[in-house]
Amino acid sequence: MVEHMKQSWKSVVRASGVVAAGAALLVGATGGTAHAAVGWNAQYTAGDIGGAHAWGAVDAQSRVFVKVNLKDSKPNDAYGARVYLKARYSDGGTRAENLSVSGGTNSTTWTFAANVVKIEVQECTTKGGSKYKCASGWHTLPRG
Repeated sequence: MVEHMKQSWKSVVRASGVVAAGAALLVGATGGTAHAAVGWNAQYTAGDIGGAHAWGAVDAQSRVFVKVNLKDSKPNDAYGARVYLKARYSDGGTRAENLSVSGGTNSTTWTFAANVVKIEVQECTTKGGSKYKCASGWHTLPRG
């Protein structure tokens, strides 16, 4: 009888462990605080221009985080690279940012308010630190 009770108790403990593990897995898969950043790349888009390469990630949480990497993809020419970001908010507000590099790679992360509705990027080349030539259009970033 005592041995049977020990075995029953082990079964209850084992079953509750499985239920707890399943519940933890369900919470992790359906919500919680985990956010996955969504990658973006301006290459081969309307925002692309030769000599500059911009890419990064968008992570929308309580605020929107935009990671930006910029590479001067022709480091031995006389031109640098710049990427412009423009954000539009649901209340009609706007914000502009830019990042430049000459002969290498540069990175930054910008934080935008949660009510941002659209963020676009455009690659440009620079000469002597001034804007020289930009892509013909803009690339809209995904919502992270």
